[in-house]
Amino acid sequence: MTSSGFPVHAVTPPSREENVVADINSLSDLKYRIQELLQSTLDHSSITVMQDKLLLKQRSSYHFVIQTAEPRSTSDSINVIWCHLGPDKLWHVKSWIRTQIEVLLAYLEMLFQEITISRQNLEAFVAKCEQVEVDTDEVASAEQKLQQIQQYIRDFEERMASNIEPLTLNSLFLCGRGPLFSLVQMSVLTLGPVMFNREKSLPSYNSICLFWYIVGEQSEESGCVFRVEVKSVAPQEKLLREAICFNYVYSVQNLKPNTCYKFTVKRNPNITSVYEPWIDTLHLKTLSSRQQNKVSKGCQ
Repeated sequence: MTSSGFPVHAVTPPSREENVVADINSLSDLKYRIQELLQSTLDHSSITVMQDKLLLKQRSSYHFVIQTAEPRSTSDSINVIWCHLGPDKLWHVKSWIRTQIEVLLAYLEMLFQEITISRQNLEAFVAKCEQVEVDTDEVASAEQKLQQIQQYIRDFEERMASNIEPLTLNSLFLCGRGPLFSLVQMSVLTLGPVMFNREKSLPSYNSICLFWYIVGEQSEESGCVFRVEVKSVAPQEKLLREAICFNYVYSVQNLKPNTCYKFTVKRNPNITSVYEPWIDTLHLKTLSSRQQNKVSKGCQ
């Protein structure tokens, strides 16, 4: 009895059984949240989609576009920039943009690797829970990994959807040029990679007809210019010919029968080209006389 007349009750700590129940409930909730993530955002198909998005970004080509307050054609805007910047300053501008693209691609690659590693760790944690008891440190570590991977996913999606911030040219490279460039900006345009159509590109006895397309385009875009290179493979790689193409097909004639060749295709570089980290390569072998005869007989 206290001095105020109220009875004294001893405060007993929760029993070990109550602690165990609380831990079991916390662990069950954590396992549920992990499994829910593994079966939705981090299931196999979702990871494949993320990987495909990253690969597309890594294989795309990057060009600059000019935005001005005054309505100008693209060629006029580029000519104005070329005249006032000159080749040296323009090179530095493009180099700066290229560095930003390289940093973005490297960061996306790092995020994807962290996501895949964290996913494996969470899968291992759930599998271990089904077999043996886990201690509180392991539970806390899994909770931290769960929060980290959710942040990685958000960062990956945000960065994937973002682009390089427009560069206000007068602020960095055109100081003292006057009001002409008061509202000139250079933005980055991402163009889908050029890839050979491997189903349609077929060899014959002494020629190969090459077809290609731009990833993400439903139809052939007019005005595109491509560069195709033809190289020998043996005894050593050697450039045999190159061609500038204004459509999506090129027939390579006067090749040696029964010989392997290497082909590459890309957009023809121009003044707006900033960064093209990947070029599609195709190896094809011309037919021997026996193979050609079989093909000819099959067509009859």
